[in-house]
Amino acid sequence: MHARTHEEQIVVERSERRAPHVDMTPMIDCVFLLIIFFMLATTFAPLPGMRVKLPAGDPGPTKTPTLTLRISNPAAGQSEGVMVLNSQIVNLDSVFATFMNLAPERKDMLAIQSGRHVMHDQIVQVMDRAKRAGVGRIAFAKVAQ
Repeated sequence: MHARTHEEQIVVERSERRAPHVDMTPMIDCVFLLIIFFMLATTFAPLPGMRVKLPAGDPGPTKTPTLTLRISNPAAGQSEGVMVLNSQIVNLDSVFATFMNLAPERKDMLAIQSGRHVMHDQIVQVMDRAKRAGVGRIAFAKVAQ
């Protein structure tokens, strides 16, 4: 046998060392189990909104609305269309007060007729003000052509 010098022994020890091997399989299993747990444990809150029941077809002459709000298409350069409640011109600032001043029996149903280019924001604001003023039901009607 041949005796190694101290320097040769150090070189041989360094070359024989290997990098440590880490098995990633258990960690990946734990991550997948956590993902499954959080997917099952998470509850999603329903988004607040308004329930809108649209007619399946022509509803027929079931009930005549006591209030009819017509919103015309906005003119060029305007963001809101002109609103006519029955035969009275109203705007978003005055529509709440107008609804509040109505007799309770006239607040049973509001039918909204709007043009194609009316912004949804204007319609939603009218619906919000009508509900806060005590209007019972809100319906959407086709604009007479």
